[in-house]
Amino acid sequence: MEGDGRPSPERLLARLHAENERVHKLGYGKLKIFLGFAAGTGKTYAMLEAAQKLKARGVDVAAGYVEPHARPETMEKLEGLEQIPARMVEYKGVKLREFDLDGALARRPGVLLVDELAHTNAPGCRHQKRYQDIQELLEHGIQVYTTVNIQHLESLNDIVGAITGIEVRERIPDAVFDQADQVKLVDIEAEELVERMKEGKIYQKAQAERALENFFTMDKLVALREIALRRMADRVNRLAEKEKLVMGTGEFSAGEHVLVCISASPASPKTIRAGARLAFAFHADFTALYVETRELQNMEESDKKRRDENLRLARTLGAKIVTVYGENISRQISEYARIGNVTKLVLGRTNHKIWFGQTKGTLVDCVSQAVPNMDIYIIPDLKNGRGTEKSYKPKHRNTSQITRISAPDFGKTAGLMALSTVLGIGLAGLGWTEPNIIMIYLLGVMATAVLTRGYLCSLAASAVSVFLFNYFFTGPRFTLTAGDSSYPVTFCMMLAVGLFGTYMVNKLQSQFEVTVKRTYRTDILLNNSRKLRRIDTREAVGNEIAAQIQKLMNFTVLVYMKEEGKIGAPRVYLRKDIPEGEQEERRLSYTSPEEKAVAGWVFGNGHRAGCTTHTLPSARAIYLPVMEGENVSAVVGMVLEERREIAPFEYGLITAMLDEAALVLERIGKIEELGRKT
Repeated sequence: MEGDGRPSPERLLARLHAENERVHKLGYGKLKIFLGFAAGTGKTYAMLEAAQKLKARGVDVAAGYVEPHARPETMEKLEGLEQIPARMVEYKGVKLREFDLDGALARRPGVLLVDELAHTNAPGCRHQKRYQDIQELLEHGIQVYTTVNIQHLESLNDIVGAITGIEVRERIPDAVFDQADQVKLVDIEAEELVERMKEGKIYQKAQAERALENFFTMDKLVALREIALRRMADRVNRLAEKEKLVMGTGEFSAGEHVLVCISASPASPKTIRAGARLAFAFHADFTALYVETRELQNMEESDKKRRDENLRLARTLGAKIVTVYGENISRQISEYARIGNVTKLVLGRTNHKIWFGQTKGTLVDCVSQAVPNMDIYIIPDLKNGRGTEKSYKPKHRNTSQITRISAPDFGKTAGLMALSTVLGIGLAGLGWTEPNIIMIYLLGVMATAVLTRGYLCSLAASAVSVFLFNYFFTGPRFTLTAGDSSYPVTFCMMLAVGLFGTYMVNKLQSQFEVTVKRTYRTDILLNNSRKLRRIDTREAVGNEIAAQIQKLMNFTVLVYMKEEGKIGAPRVYLRKDIPEGEQEERRLSYTSPEEKAVAGWVFGNGHRAGCTTHTLPSARAIYLPVMEGENVSAVVGMVLEERREIAPFEYGLITAMLDEAALVLERIGKIEELGRKT
């Protein structure tokens, strides 16, 4: 309570987090961004002018990369500055000029100029994005000056696209912008910018004419300038509030939690960005929820790839990724929203009908009924120009629940129906009445639902049971004619009860599968924790990590332990189904100099790298650091032969295992240190 003058636990936690963040950045270089709202505003000129002033004061300044401009005024400002030679990368027969990260790290100037923060590096560079190069420079204590336009911020991509009609493909996470030590807005009136364009000071004549007809129209430039000014104001306000919080003089707003729901829909990125902007505006926790059903597990590869891209986007924008399992999507969303203390829910508009368990047709209606007191934001898709989202439904492979059928399942269905008929004939001979025989057929339908997969066999059994009962047990017998006027009602009731029973059995089976899946994964974590607590050697820790990962995912696992402060030799744990004749060749390829170099980078920098990441993505494995505070105690690699990202739930389990292993390695390290002292 704060009524007695003491700060609340939430306030203390927030202040501690802010102070820790400040301490953590003490060893980092500082980042200064020169921000513009369009090309030609003078970002690079302003950066070079600032660099010349630093040089005049005796500061060690070097230009790591400056984009070549056909603008004499800008290039004149580069004169007299030391330039680190660019790296030439060959791609598709063309040599591309790229920033030489290793050359810059070797030179280590006091201030380094690296133009074009949002640039995508050519294949063969260490990182896929230039902002990642800059982050590595900062971690090595080098101060960096860079430039970027407002349209390159990830969360603003949809807004900028709606204004300009152009999709900006080179984007940076908002966190890179928000965590910069300084951002200088290089502002200019839209009229002046257009005039500069007409005078040929930005582009050559032909290119300038095209730009003036498309991107550089007055209304678009005014809108982009307004976005840049607002984003700068938001950043300044955020920094002021954080500073007040650290000093203990600011207001603290606790409890806001934004939840955005993710799917494989092409419209999902817009929903994610809207949720990120909302979370930023309210200083809220940000969570992205993905509900996986049995049907969604059988999506086509294109839909799975789009889903993975959407999850990656949410992670880039700072969301915590949560995956839950269940057949009723709306119920899973509303239950997580209640349990997670969500205050604002962001959903994409959907036109899909969910026929069971709700009184209205759409997912939005169902969720709003389940959590009526929650703020729900509906994000439409405006890409089709009509203000409504196109209906989207993931395509499923032929193994979907409705169409899945096999010869064994067909045989079971036929056998159960035949058995029900034989039992019915035998019991009818003993004087049993028709209602009892109907129950025998319903029992056969239920048994079919339990013993076969999918709905098709169960649906067929429901229909066939009605025909068999009519043929063998109603007068006139051995015909499909119903002699009594009440029989059609009986047949309809038999079919309805059979179909409803089939639906309920399949639903229970689905819930059982989800429960088994959760229990299995929970057992892995519990067993991993129990076994690690009894381990007292680094080698045994590596063996246990590999065993648990292979039990979960059946990957080939590589473990590099720290030895005397350096990364040690790799231990290779091949997956079980590799033929014996290929094993030695696989071991050599997985521990090649290139793969070891990736593991060495992870060990030195404490960040993941390798396959499916933006750092050294050509590697065959993804490498994750095992962290003891700020230090890396081991590196674990997992070979991704299909080069697909690890699903969020499994990835979360693996990182939880590595966190547990880090605690054990820290304990072993302290024991070893005590042993050396004694």
